[in-house]
Amino acid sequence: MTDEVKGYIEKEEHALEVAYELMKKGYSPDAASKIYYSMFYAAQALLKSEGIDALKHSAVESAFGYYFVKRGRIDSKYHKMLIGARKIREIADYDIQEEVIGPVASLKVEEGKEFLAEIKKFLKI
Repeated sequence: MTDEVKGYIEKEEHALEVAYELMKKGYSPDAASKIYYSMFYAAQALLKSEGIDALKHSAVESAFGYYFVKRGRIDSKYHKMLIGARKIREIADYDIQEEVIGPVASLKVEEGKEFLAEIKKFLKI
């Protein structure tokens, strides 16, 4: 495993920890945002593990879908989780008319935990 992949895994683990802390304190929108970043970093680690460069959020989603889901290496539900988490993050971070409520954030955090476990299993961590 390269230092770059390890770096993304460390960022992923930190973001997951922060998401849980934010949920405990009742900051649901912030937790939903942070769990997306945890998933984004995990997806980056997976892509980097195979020498695939994608920096933009949409490029990471696309590459994840193409190289891992479309080729049958990872279940499509994980791609859907990543896309859904980004949509919720955009609402949490940018939307002033809609708010991410506790149950939605809690669901995203649990999905994020499952997503991260799948990526680590794939990377054999």
